[in-house]
Amino acid sequence: MHEHVLKRIEEENSEQDVWIVGPATGRMLHWLVRVLAPDVALEIGTSVGYSAVWIASALDKNQRGQLWTIESHEERYGRAQKNIEEAGLTHRIFQLKGHAPEIFTENPALPEQIDFAFFDATKQEHQSYFDAIFPRMKSGGMIVVDNVLSHRFGKMQQFIDAAHANSELKVVEIPVGDGLLIARVV
Repeated sequence: MHEHVLKRIEEENSEQDVWIVGPATGRMLHWLVRVLAPDVALEIGTSVGYSAVWIASALDKNQRGQLWTIESHEERYGRAQKNIEEAGLTHRIFQLKGHAPEIFTENPALPEQIDFAFFDATKQEHQSYFDAIFPRMKSGGMIVVDNVLSHRFGKMQQFIDAAHANSELKVVEIPVGDGLLIARVV
């Protein structure tokens, strides 16, 4: 059911950039979630819901888990809501409107334990996202960060270096889409 929604969003993105991860990264996120089978997934940067649909469809195939997805932009939040509904995945996704990381202190309903986190929001804020969620990450959990090749120099370099230096993470970077950093919590 969700494939037509993904295809439509891809077509919309070719006409006007709506900040999606693209099909290769979407498939990788889907695969990682299928393998990890998280109970709680978190996405920072919903945009129009493209990656949320990929992640939630994997949760749905696993027949378990919930995705909490955060978006601060009003119009993109609304578009994501419609796309998620059209994909038939509202039962797997909790949408939150707000700015990360502040939303973690403002929303007591957020889960205390996170198995899988995906960062695809304001690049220079990734360290603050990490600082907010890391205390909630389960041992063996996974943090995936988009755009580590396309935005490496400048906005994300300090965060990438810190992730590699963190002894509590096992980190790999892969050249999928605009580059993914995949960190497993030790």
